[in-house]
Parts: sequence; structure tokens; C-alpha cells
Amino acid sequence: MTFWKEVLSGCIGSVLAGLFFVFWYVFLQWYLGVTDVVIGYNWSWQGTNFHPNFDIRNRSKSRAYLLANIAYNTLGQSAPLWIDNKSLWGIELKPGSINHFGEVSAVKGISSIEECFQVQITVRLQTGRMFWLTGQGPGQQGKVVRGFFQRTAFRLRDFIEKKAITME
Repeated sequence: MTFWKEVLSGCIGSVLAGLFFVFWYVFLQWYLGVTDVVIGYNWSWQGTNFHPNFDIRNRSKSRAYLLANIAYNTLGQSAPLWIDNKSLWGIELKPGSINHFGEVSAVKGISSIEECFQVQITVRLQTGRMFWLTGQGPGQQGKVVRGFFQRTAFRLRDFIEKKAITME
């Protein structure tokens, strides 16, 4: 091999190695951002007024989020049942915090626990990020994620956190 071919192959190898590590760094940062907020909820009631109680966890070590609103849809319907802009608007999720919101407004149009199970809840952050939740029963967490990749990402993060491997 000539001198210039060796120099060229060394440069190309170094650039590809650098791109490889940059790709994995960007992927890890994206992964941490996707799995840092977890929302669970259950239903509670007083008389005929039904409202969800939220358990919202910010697992990020450095990023704070602001909550926006809650949209309620009936399963299979595209039009929203009701949008609650007052209960969570502007509340800050501090890094590493666990927050319980039990004083959410009652959902209009819901009068029985059976109707609660047919409601899909969408919690939005002020950045535009949305979390879809579908109720399974009183006292149980909803389905936090929708797709295979998100479900796999949350399971991987839970596994890593249980093994106490710090990621940030």
C-alpha cells in the first residue's frame, strides 16, 4: 500500500469511528428524553362526580417540565369528550420528583365507573409532548405507552434502574 492510501484509509477509519460514537451518544440522549416522564392514574369519585388521580414522575436528573392540559376522549371517538385546561396548567415537574395530583376537576359527561373504563386520557406537557392513558380499573395504572418500541424502552430503563446503573 502506498503512503497516501494508508493516510486516506486512516482518516476514513477515524471519521467512521467518530460517527459511530456520536450516533450512540445521540441515541442515548434521545432514549433518556423519551423515558424520563411516567404517568399513572386511577379513578376516584364523590357521588356521581368521577375524576382521575395522577401519579406523575419525572425521572430526569436535570430537566424540568411544565404540565399543560388533560384531554378526555371516548374510546373509538375522534372528538374529545372534554378538555381540562385548569387542573394541571403551569405546574412544574422538578427533576427527580414524584407528584400526586388528587384534586383534578371532575370529568363532565361521566356518571358511572363503567364509563370511566371507556375513557382515554391524554396528558400534555407545554412542550407539546403527549401521554395517552387508557384506564384498566380503579386503583390500577393505565397503559402509559402505545407502541412496541416505547414499551421496550420503558422496560429497559426500569431494568437498568433496578440494577442501579446510573445513566446520567
